[in-house]
Amino acid sequence: MAVLVAAVVLLGGLVLVNLLLTGAVIRRLRKITKDSLAGAVPGNPGLAVGAEVPAFSALTVSDTKVTADDFAGERTLVGFFSTDCPHCLPKAPVFVTTARDAAADGVRVLAVVVEGERRPAELLAALTGDVSVVVEGEGGAMAEAFEIRAFPSFFLIGPDGTVAGSSLKPELPTAAPSPV
Repeated sequence: MAVLVAAVVLLGGLVLVNLLLTGAVIRRLRKITKDSLAGAVPGNPGLAVGAEVPAFSALTVSDTKVTADDFAGERTLVGFFSTDCPHCLPKAPVFVTTARDAAADGVRVLAVVVEGERRPAELLAALTGDVSVVVEGEGGAMAEAFEIRAFPSFFLIGPDGTVAGSSLKPELPTAAPSPV
């Protein structure tokens, strides 16, 4: 009988230690998951507000050369889309509407389609109107210059060639309000 009591006490102790270790592992996994999700969707999709757009060179689908120097002198709205992004195609018509309104205010509009595994035909069809479009592969010149971390991403470039605003939404991006 004493052996049975000792076995039950030992087993109970092992179960208690197992529960404590499992609780510690769960707390650690929650912290790791929370930390990794915090970086999953960046508040800043690429170049920071105030940063100068680095030099790059790209061609639009109509064979017009686009460089960082082209941003000088006028405001430019730049939208980055990916063919592999499930959110890009639904946001393209909103971007076109924003582009139409921006063009009426004298803002030039440029869309960059990063071609992944899927072909860009649907995105190109959605990006119509006053939007100049550049199609490039992953790691293309414009995506690298703008340090794109998420799709779709939108930037407003000021007449001085610096980022005036950025957003993950297709509305005209503005600089974040400064803390009081």
